[in-house]
Amino acid sequence: MASSRIERIARNESAFRDLNEDLEASVQRRRSESDLAGFVCECGDENCEMTVRMDLASFEHIRRDPRLFFVVPGHEIPDAEAVVERSEGYLVVRKCEEAADIVEDADRRS
Repeated sequence: MASSRIERIARNESAFRDLNEDLEASVQRRRSESDLAGFVCECGDENCEMTVRMDLASFEHIRRDPRLFFVVPGHEIPDAEAVVERSEGYLVVRKCEEAADIVEDADRRS
């Protein structure tokens, strides 16, 4: 069972993921796959207002795994997730085992 802190972080990140899913649907209608689009940072800080720019192919690559999220460098939380990829302007993080069920259950695509 996840600690209350890990659970809160996982739920915050899942909420940002949902927002980005809505943004992606809108962006996909107006841009080519190679254009950069702006998405909200999916970090665990519910007050974060940073944006991440990436192409739609990268967005889709990350969305294939419900435990992956993208965050602005410096927004990763080492005890809740591990950095698995570094890209220009953002990091891809994988949620720890303790939070896996939470983020997988909250994923619209699962």
